[in-house]
Amino acid sequence: LLYYLPSGAVQQLLTCISTVSAPGSRVMFDFLNLSALSGEVWNPGFETLMLSVWNKGEVMYSGIDEQPEAVEKLLRLFGFHTHEVLSARDMVKKYMPHEQWVSRPPTVSPYFSYVCGEKL
Repeated sequence: LLYYLPSGAVQQLLTCISTVSAPGSRVMFDFLNLSALSGEVWNPGFETLMLSVWNKGEVMYSGIDEQPEAVEKLLRLFGFHTHEVLSARDMVKKYMPHEQWVSRPPTVSPYFSYVCGEKL
């Protein structure tokens, strides 16, 4: 969801989630890596994804810096601490141990990351 929202709407959504969350509540979401969206890192298939989304009348507006310290900083702004930040490769290793990571085609799209934050 977050990548379909402009950054201001992402901030508004995280503010709303934080407001209604009790301490210990967790928020989990996937996000588009900012390095892919900005073109800093090239990932096979990313252009195809963007074109496919655009052909459906949608746009991916937002990416998040996927570095764990950047994700932690972002979540802290909304009263959460980072419980877990996983790259696509980390997701496969942790949640799909029966699968072996391959890069072509990737087991999980490498331009997405996943986060779990806990309300302070």
